[in-house]
Amino acid sequence: MTLRSSPGGFLAALFLCLFLLVPAPGAGAQEAAPDPLVVLDQQTAELKAITAEADRAVTADQKVELRDRGIVVGTTANAMVALLDPQLAAINARIAELGEPSDGEAPDVKAQRAKLTEERDGIDSAIKRGRLLAADAKEMIDRMIREINEAFSRDTFQQVASPLSPKLWMDAADRFPDDMARFWDFIHDQVLRIPGEATLQRFAVLTASLVLAGLLLGPVRRRLRQLGRNFAVNQVAGTRARRSALAVWFVFVGTATSTVAFIALFVAMNWANILTTGTRPLAEAMTVTASIGAFMVSLGAGLLLVGQPAWRLLPISDEAARKLRSYPTLGAILTLAGVFVVETGRAFGISRVGAILLNYVVAFTYIGLIVAVLVSLGRLRRSHPEDAGREPNARTTIVTLATILAWVAVAVSIVAALQGYVNFALFLSRQTIWTAIVAATAYLLLIVVDDLCTTFISPDSRLGHSLHSGLGIRRSQVGQLGVVISALLRIGILVLAALLLSGPLGPGASSLFYQFSASAEITVGGVTLVPGAILKAAVALIIGITLMRAVRHWLDERFLPATDLDQGARNSVSTIVSYAGIILAGFWAMTALGIGVERIALVVSALSVGIGFGLQAITQNFISGLILLAERPVKIGDTVRIGTDEGDVKRISVRSTEIQIADRSTLIVPNSELITKSIRNMTLANPLGRIQIQFAAPLDVDVAAVKAMLMEVYAEHNAVLSEPAPSVFIDGIEGGQVAFKSFAFVSGPRAVYSARSAVLFALLERLRKDGIQLVAPA
Repeated sequence: MTLRSSPGGFLAALFLCLFLLVPAPGAGAQEAAPDPLVVLDQQTAELKAITAEADRAVTADQKVELRDRGIVVGTTANAMVALLDPQLAAINARIAELGEPSDGEAPDVKAQRAKLTEERDGIDSAIKRGRLLAADAKEMIDRMIREINEAFSRDTFQQVASPLSPKLWMDAADRFPDDMARFWDFIHDQVLRIPGEATLQRFAVLTASLVLAGLLLGPVRRRLRQLGRNFAVNQVAGTRARRSALAVWFVFVGTATSTVAFIALFVAMNWANILTTGTRPLAEAMTVTASIGAFMVSLGAGLLLVGQPAWRLLPISDEAARKLRSYPTLGAILTLAGVFVVETGRAFGISRVGAILLNYVVAFTYIGLIVAVLVSLGRLRRSHPEDAGREPNARTTIVTLATILAWVAVAVSIVAALQGYVNFALFLSRQTIWTAIVAATAYLLLIVVDDLCTTFISPDSRLGHSLHSGLGIRRSQVGQLGVVISALLRIGILVLAALLLSGPLGPGASSLFYQFSASAEITVGGVTLVPGAILKAAVALIIGITLMRAVRHWLDERFLPATDLDQGARNSVSTIVSYAGIILAGFWAMTALGIGVERIALVVSALSVGIGFGLQAITQNFISGLILLAERPVKIGDTVRIGTDEGDVKRISVRSTEIQIADRSTLIVPNSELITKSIRNMTLANPLGRIQIQFAAPLDVDVAAVKAMLMEVYAEHNAVLSEPAPSVFIDGIEGGQVAFKSFAFVSGPRAVYSARSAVLFALLERLRKDGIQLVAPA
């Protein structure tokens, strides 16, 4: 076994060997050589002490010291073995000179043979002890190296030598022989022994697993995809659910067949005893990573669907799909290669500087992949300039923000790597790729869930008819049920996506927050604030407000329109939910900041004092707004009169209400005015508008003809309602005049003015045509 260390450890071991094996100057031939048995006993005790201290070692420096002490033990044991091997060979030669033992052998020869045999057995036992001690020392060294590398990988913000620093490459060159020796030891101990131990039965199982994997990855997968496509085209009605289900089927088939194939290979190699204690963790990691890579490829194929634009879920052209289809496969290959390189180095115990170089290589590889994807997306957007003139919507805004964040992540990763923060650069690049995978998966599932729920739980579906006829659920409620179930499932998908963002490709966000928190602390008013907690609170607040806006958008666009509520009720529900969401997001942020309930109570007490002195008006308007939203004495769309102003209610917020008056200007009224003062709501109880017409005629007029004429005028105007029916009354007879008063109704107060004007125009024309004169009322 080859044991190597840093230059300091190697020189120490070499010095010890020279001290043990070479006589000191001036000692002469009188100086006795060290007893190997005594030295082996001392080194065995030293290794036991190292093992005991290794269980208590915490820092990397302590583990490096224990590793160097273990190297000294292993080197000394090998030196003792090298010292004893010639002695064993010499004794074997002397025993061979005595020849084979016989019955007539002389007693002195027999005694000499017995003495030499006893010495040979002692030396042979010491050699075996030395070799076993060297092996145990190597295991201890490997353990310390693994723990050092694992501690380095967990420390996201640890700074190491920059790739632009000559020191990194000098250290790597110095450690390269040692790493190569460990690598070939790993190959010799874990791999090269496999053919010698294999049997025909084991090879048969391995061959069968390879054939099964080939069938699953080839003909079986193609056949299942074709069966799903034929079923969707020929057996399923042409709805959105058909397109979504086919995309999910393609993703499922590609992932399932590949995963089963990789698991079959792993199980076969494990059963055939091909995997050892050193290679089994590597094989497990590669099986998981290969399955994730298969999912990446299948997800890209299911979303892009090159050559099938009618079935594609992504709103992109077929040309764009063709240019993007190679990236899922490339990403899967690079991810698999990165994990293989890192896990292989960890398996054979690569040095710390070697682990740093591997992390640099993997980080820059991932960064290159991200840059290639972003550049391709930018070229695609520039190649379609007509898209730039379109009105931006929520989807384009999300895509733009995601692109900006990805470029920021790339820039930060490059700067961090060049500054020596290789673990942070690797973490950020991994998380960017993993976030893209999770986002694409969530996008697919969100569309699929919404399409399936709104298709199969709708008033026109078979299930909808069954719910309506069997359970007596109204058809509108069936649609609402589908929307609610879709929303609940989509919320579950978003929560699962948030949990998966700390997935298997990198350290979780919680560890990042924890390490960032340990950097500094700030104490304000007895509350200890750390940068990580502040960052976590900011993220929680942003997520909470984003979720609140998403819920409000869903209420406004999907759920509330499917209900029987009027516009005012919808606005009340949406506004109350939004403000409740803001309050919950604020509490979540304060909890993430480390502010407990008692601190929040203290803040509320301080606010109550402020309210008592200077915030009465704001608080009064806030409470009044909640009353308006809950009791709804005034709602959106109502026509109200406040003092001399009359208009339509356009918006009700927690602090004020906006009213649009006749000249199209907006009157902003504090909510307390609507609660504490008298207002006239002309559409609260009855939304109909009433037309009132008064005029006077001479006493000798034909009152029946006047009434009939006015009723005919009402009937000619579509704006006048037939129910309630118009009416004509004689209001009085005075001063030789007959006073008429007439009432008619229109659809709402807003239509009164125009309808009354039209009726008056028609009435005056008829009166002039029939020769009926009007007089000024007395």
